[in-house]
Amino acid sequence: MTTRIAALCVAAVMLVAGCADAQTARTGRLMRQKLMHAQRLLGALTTSDYTLLQRETLALTRMTRSPAWNELMTAELRPYTGGFTKALADLAAASDRRDADAAAASYNAMVASCIACHKHVMSSRIARAP
Repeated sequence: MTTRIAALCVAAVMLVAGCADAQTARTGRLMRQKLMHAQRLLGALTTSDYTLLQRETLALTRMTRSPAWNELMTAELRPYTGGFTKALADLAAASDRRDADAAAASYNAMVASCIACHKHVMSSRIARAP
């Protein structure tokens, strides 16, 4: 399970890095903050630090409610945000129950939603390229 989580994190980092030069400075900052919180979540999961898990889940949830996040949301990106926020809600609930297996599954769902969104954005940019 830990290998799978690590692989998903590496894939997410690669996707973020691959798109970095096509982002605005503001988008890049927001995505780096999101990545930082996701990395901290992984650390919390692997050490069973439920306090940190709750704090970082809350921080990511707040990001999705921020004006900066809402500026990025187009109609075609909303379903990805929906999956991301559902995974965060599930992660928070699993953390409250101290359910490591459910928390890991929710974290995987969160990372998968990030990867799906980044793939969509990347393929949209490629399609629009001259």
